[in-house]
Amino acid sequence: MLTREKNKISYLHFIMSVLVILIHSINNETRFEKFFSIDSGIGQFAVPLFFIISGFLFFRNLKYVNDAVAKLKRRVYTLLIPYLLWNLIYYAIHLLLKPGNGISMGEIIDAAFTYKYNPSFWFMYQLILLSIISPILYYLFNMSWKNKQTVKWLVTIVVVVAAELAIATGIDIPYLNEDAFVYYVCGYFLAYLYNSGRINFISKKNILICLLIFVFTFVFNRYIYHLLTLNPKYLNPFISTIVIVRLFGAVFLFYFFDMIFSYDSVPKFMSQTFFLYAIHYMIVKAMIIMMKFLMYKFVPVGIIVNGIDLYTIIECIVFILSPVVCVIINYHLSRFMMEKFSKQYNVLVGNRR
Repeated sequence: MLTREKNKISYLHFIMSVLVILIHSINNETRFEKFFSIDSGIGQFAVPLFFIISGFLFFRNLKYVNDAVAKLKRRVYTLLIPYLLWNLIYYAIHLLLKPGNGISMGEIIDAAFTYKYNPSFWFMYQLILLSIISPILYYLFNMSWKNKQTVKWLVTIVVVVAAELAIATGIDIPYLNEDAFVYYVCGYFLAYLYNSGRINFISKKNILICLLIFVFTFVFNRYIYHLLTLNPKYLNPFISTIVIVRLFGAVFLFYFFDMIFSYDSVPKFMSQTFFLYAIHYMIVKAMIIMMKFLMYKFVPVGIIVNGIDLYTIIECIVFILSPVVCVIINYHLSRFMMEKFSKQYNVLVGNRR
């Protein structure tokens, strides 16, 4: 990839990481925090865009199934090993905070493989599953159809529609998140268009069309929601339209930032986003626990400032500060680790530098 394209990925990873931090920092039901929520705010586009980028990076420049298998092997070091290690680190922290629970082999295995004490790593879990089936997807989308481009497009669309129908009819695929599958396959589709020269990775020309598609899907989603208020049988179809809205909202954001940034260079505080993703959850939870302890201990109940409860104001301040604190800690801690424990750090971040 070109330097500016690599820089764009760094920018997107950082911005989406900040949104994820805000999602995990939500403490109350104020309108301010709802704007960033994963249910109805801008935060709902963060994880889909992560999956889209992950799918794009996996399928970018693939020519043969063997290439996909080789990439899958590298994912052992970039995904699987960091996933297991961080899950065990979070389990160790849990034992330190609650030593009375004891240690068992079953609990260790459960913690390592099912992110029991590290809930933010559900994304990594799904990404590992998607990586495992990626060579099969690549063969299905490409190798079995030779150079028949129309058939490739048709097969891709059929796979996405099938996943959407599964969501719309309430069919649950074991282990695999159907939403994540749709976003990941969209990443493949972008990679296919990129590899064939049909789209540019950085382009202001695509913003308007992406916005129009996003608006159309949003309006359709509101219509299905109206039907849902009349009849509960539309619940699953409504959920499937949410997936589509988030998909095209994420694609819109993918190009929207091209209007703001030049991607000529990446600020140092935007680097090491994987480490930020790995440590942010413990930082956020520690901030919330400390805030509640100090607030309930020293701030009297019922104080109103300009018509707003003081507790709500404090919670909103902590909410705003959470990504700032996480980024600062990530910046200094990651550099300390790279300097003092370089080998261990490389393993923890999957050799991402």
